[in-house]
Amino acid sequence: MWWWWKNVLAVTLLSTVTFDLQGVYGFTYTPGGVPLAVKSPFLSTWKLGSVPMGRDWPLSGGNLGITAWVGFARVDDVLYSFLGAPAASGSWFGRSPKTKDFEITATQTIYTFECGGVDVKVTFISPIEPSDFTRLSLPFVYVSIIASSNDGASHRVQVYSDLTGEWLSEDVRKTMTWSTTKSDNLILHTFSLAPQNQFQTTDNRVEYGQAYHAMLPSEGVTYQIAGDRVVRGGFNTTGHLNNTADTDFRAISNNWPCFSFAKDLGDITGPSPPVVFAVGLSRDPAISYTASGTQQSRSLFYRTQFSSDADAISFFLNDYDSAVTSANNFDSKLNIAASQISSNYADLTILAARQVASHIEVTVSTGSDGRLNASDVMVFMGNDGVNRMEEIYASTPFWIYTNPEILRLMLLPNIRWHRLAGTETSYVADDLGDTYPQASGPSSSLLRPKALESTGNMMIVTAALIKATGNTAIISENADLYKTWADYLKANALIPGIQSTTDGVMAGAPSNDTNLALKGIIALKAYADILSTLGQDGSTYSDTAKSYASQWQSLAEASFGFAASYGDSGSWSICYNLFADKWLKTGLFPESVFQKMGSLYASNMNNYGLPLGSRTTLTSSHWMVFAAGVAPDITTRNLIISAAQDYIQNGKDAMPWPSIYDSIAGNATVARVYNRPAVGGVYALLVQDLGSTVSTANSNSGGGSNGSNSGVALRSANLVLIYIFSIISSTLLCLA
Repeated sequence: MWWWWKNVLAVTLLSTVTFDLQGVYGFTYTPGGVPLAVKSPFLSTWKLGSVPMGRDWPLSGGNLGITAWVGFARVDDVLYSFLGAPAASGSWFGRSPKTKDFEITATQTIYTFECGGVDVKVTFISPIEPSDFTRLSLPFVYVSIIASSNDGASHRVQVYSDLTGEWLSEDVRKTMTWSTTKSDNLILHTFSLAPQNQFQTTDNRVEYGQAYHAMLPSEGVTYQIAGDRVVRGGFNTTGHLNNTADTDFRAISNNWPCFSFAKDLGDITGPSPPVVFAVGLSRDPAISYTASGTQQSRSLFYRTQFSSDADAISFFLNDYDSAVTSANNFDSKLNIAASQISSNYADLTILAARQVASHIEVTVSTGSDGRLNASDVMVFMGNDGVNRMEEIYASTPFWIYTNPEILRLMLLPNIRWHRLAGTETSYVADDLGDTYPQASGPSSSLLRPKALESTGNMMIVTAALIKATGNTAIISENADLYKTWADYLKANALIPGIQSTTDGVMAGAPSNDTNLALKGIIALKAYADILSTLGQDGSTYSDTAKSYASQWQSLAEASFGFAASYGDSGSWSICYNLFADKWLKTGLFPESVFQKMGSLYASNMNNYGLPLGSRTTLTSSHWMVFAAGVAPDITTRNLIISAAQDYIQNGKDAMPWPSIYDSIAGNATVARVYNRPAVGGVYALLVQDLGSTVSTANSNSGGGSNGSNSGVALRSANLVLIYIFSIISSTLLCLA
C-alpha cells in the first residue's frame, strides 16, 4: 500500500502546483494600460483604466481613440459581455461577468471571467519572435477562448467576437469597403478605408491598409458582416450568426458594420479546446524611405514568404500551438532572468516587452526585377517620428537582450541616409522624419538638433552592439562616418554649450548640461575601444576621453552629487548616462563617483521614483533603471526599482506606460508621452554583462519589495513551491 500512497501524494503535489501556476511568469495587478493587441506601430490596442472589461471600449495606443472590439460568452442562453461596451437603446448588451483571475506576462494578457456556471479564459497573445523575422513581422495577434464548467455541471456555451471600422480610423464619417472570403483553410473578414491615403496618418492612426478578423473553419463556427444591433442582437437570441455579408458599403458609423464570428462549443464540462481568432492590421508598402533624393517603398519582411495576406493569416492561425509554446518560453526565460535581480524588476521588464517590440517593423526593398529583396533588410522604429536616435538609445538594452541583429538593422537606415544624403554634417541627425511611416529625412522639430545627444547615442549604441555580438562590420564599412562623428565628440563633449537634450522637456536645457557631457565623453572612449578591437590606434581619442572625464569631475562638482550644469553647485542631476561607463566597461570614472551618486539617489527618492534632477519632479522609468545600474549597492538599486514598480502598479494613468511622469504624484503630467519604445531601457540591468542575456547581478528578490504587491508575492511563492514540490515529488516517485 505504501507505494500507492507515495504516488498519490506525488501526483497531488504536482497537481497543486499546476493548478496555481497563474502569476508564475507574470504579475496579477492591473496597471493603467493593459496590452491587448499590441504588435506594430499601428496595431496597438489597449484596455485602459479600471472600468470592467465588458463595460469599456479598448483604445488605440496611438491616440487613445476607440478601437471597438466586442466579446461575448453565451452560457445556457444568458449573454455575458467580457470585452467592449456594447449597448442598444440605452441598455447594455449582456451581463458584466466577474473577473476571477488576471495576469500579464511579457507576451500575453490573460483574463478569466466567471459567467454563471462557466469560467471563460480569454488570452490575448502578441507574439514576440526576435529571431524569426517572418513571424516577427507578421502584423497579427491571437485571441483564444477556453470555457470550462466551474460547478461540475454541464453547460451550453457559445462565444463571439466582432470588430468595427474604428480599427481603421477615429473619424467615423469615413467610408469603408469590406469582404468575406471563405475556403477550406480560412474564413477571413477584410475591411479598409475608401479612398486609401498611402503613407498618410492622422493623429498616429494610419490612413491606408487593411484590417483583418479571421478564424479557421470548424464545426460550430459561423460568421457575419452586418450592423451592430443585427449581429450582436442575433447572437444574443440564437447563439450563432447567419454566414452572410452585408454589401452596403458605407461610413464607419452608419449602422456600425461589424465583422463578427461565433463558435458554438456545445455542452461542456471540462476545459474546451481553445477557440482562436486572429486580428490584424496590414499595409503595403509599409515604409517610405528617402535618401539622396531617391524614394524607396519598402514592404514588411513576411511578404517575402507569402503570396497574399490570406496565406499569411492562414499560416498564422495554423501556427497557434507553436506560437503559444514560443510565447511561454519567452515569458519564462525573461521572468527567470529578471527575477534574479528582483521580483519588482521582473514586473518592469514584463510590462515593457510588448510596448517596445510593437514599435518596430522589419522591411525589405523591391529589386529592379520587381521582386522583394530579402537580402536588403532594414528595421524602422515608430510612431513618434522615425528612428529617433534618443528612442533607439533608450531601448537598446531590450534589443541587446532579445536579438542584437535587430539593433544593427535599425541603425542601417540612419547610417545609409548620412552616407547618401549629400549633405555633409559632422554630427548624427536626430531621426529620419517627423511622421511615421515616412522616413523622408531628419525632422524640423524646434527641439532639434540634439547634435551631441544623437552623436553620443549612435556611438554608444554601436559600441554596445559590437560588444554584444563581436561583429565589427557596421563600423568597418562606415569608418569615415564614424571618424567624423568621433571628431565631433572630441571637439564638443566636454563643453557642450547650449544644446537640447533627451530630457530637455523635463529638466530644461541648461548650458553645459553635465549628463549630456557624460554621454559625449563616454561615447568618445567607446569609439577608442572599438578602434582597439579593430587593431587600430585609438590612443588619441582614448587619452582625450580620459582627460575629459577627469576635468568633468571638477567642472560638475556640487555640494551634493554632481551639478545639473557646470558651475551651478546648488543643483544636482542623477547623471544616468554614467551607466554607459559600466555598461561598456570604458573605465573612465573611479568608484568614488559611483559612491557619490549612490548617496544622492538614496537621499532624493520620492514616492514613485527618483527625479531626474533638482530642477524637476519629473522622471522616467527607463532612466531610473539606468541610474539603478549606476548605484554602488543592492539596497539603493532595489530602492530605485521598487519606486518604479510602485508607479506601474498604482494604475493612476489610464494610458499605456508613459515615458515621463511625476515622481511625487505618480501620474503623467506631460502630454502625449505614452506608449513609447524608450521604456525598453528598463532592460539595462539584464545586459550589463553584454555576453549574456541573463544578468549576473546579485540576486535579492526581497529587496525593495512592496508589501502590497500581491502579484510579486504570488509569483515568488509559486517559483519556490515549484522547486520544493518538484524535489519532493521526484523523490517520492523514485521511492515508488
